[in-house]
Amino acid sequence: MLNETRRTKTVLYVGLALFALWALIPYIWVLRTSLLTNFAAISSDTGYIPALESLSLVGYEQIWDRYNFTTYFANSLIVSIAATLISLLFSIPGAYAFARLDFPGRKFLFYTAVFTIMFPWIVITIPVYEVFFFLGLINTLDGVTIAISIFVLPQTIWLLQGFFRQGIPENIEEAALIDGHTEIGAFLRIVLPLSAPAVGAAALFSFLTAWNNFLWVFVLTSDEEVRTATVAIHYILGSDVLRQWNALMAAVVLLVAPPVIFYGLSQRYVGEGLGGV
Repeated sequence: MLNETRRTKTVLYVGLALFALWALIPYIWVLRTSLLTNFAAISSDTGYIPALESLSLVGYEQIWDRYNFTTYFANSLIVSIAATLISLLFSIPGAYAFARLDFPGRKFLFYTAVFTIMFPWIVITIPVYEVFFFLGLINTLDGVTIAISIFVLPQTIWLLQGFFRQGIPENIEEAALIDGHTEIGAFLRIVLPLSAPAVGAAALFSFLTAWNNFLWVFVLTSDEEVRTATVAIHYILGSDVLRQWNALMAAVVLLVAPPVIFYGLSQRYVGEGLGGV
């Protein structure tokens, strides 16, 4: 019986390892190609495990120096961090109000916000462009940040209100009120610190959405100075980089690195935060 259990576990672990390897192959291939010379990246003679003489960092050098990726990368960081902070600034009190307060139209407003999550963004690109053009926010990082924040906000509200409603008992706030705290004081001193895992999960979600956003940056910008890295790769594809796959894959690696690092640092908080939803 014990041998059968061990055999079953071994088969399970081997199957999981093979599945993980299969899922990671595209990412490994991207990293491999980014570390090759231009000739080795397109040569059919290059093996799955390339020779040492085929390895080079020239792809990263080209993407930084030749294609001004420093500006695009910095723009992505600015937009993503700003959009994350703005969405949290409005979604935390908004989600708490939906979860705890009883006011006229509460359900209607909440379900309206949830409905916007399911609404295809592509359908409203023209109205959004016209509004932002009227406000003078076209070709500005402010406009891109505001657009992304607006469309991330309903999703973070939905995520946080679930945690406030199910993850934190109401008697904690009642005890704080009995101790002399005001409602705002109880929220800031007790509820908000206890909600740190959920806020961390919402921050990660907002950052990833803003970092990977393509549509609004593509629609609202045309100048290179305000492009983010996601849109920049689209334009690089139309250049002669089509013959330089090592540079293109280097750009992809650089684009993927910050979200992976951010997730690795906040993984523990994300699990705790999503557990209360």
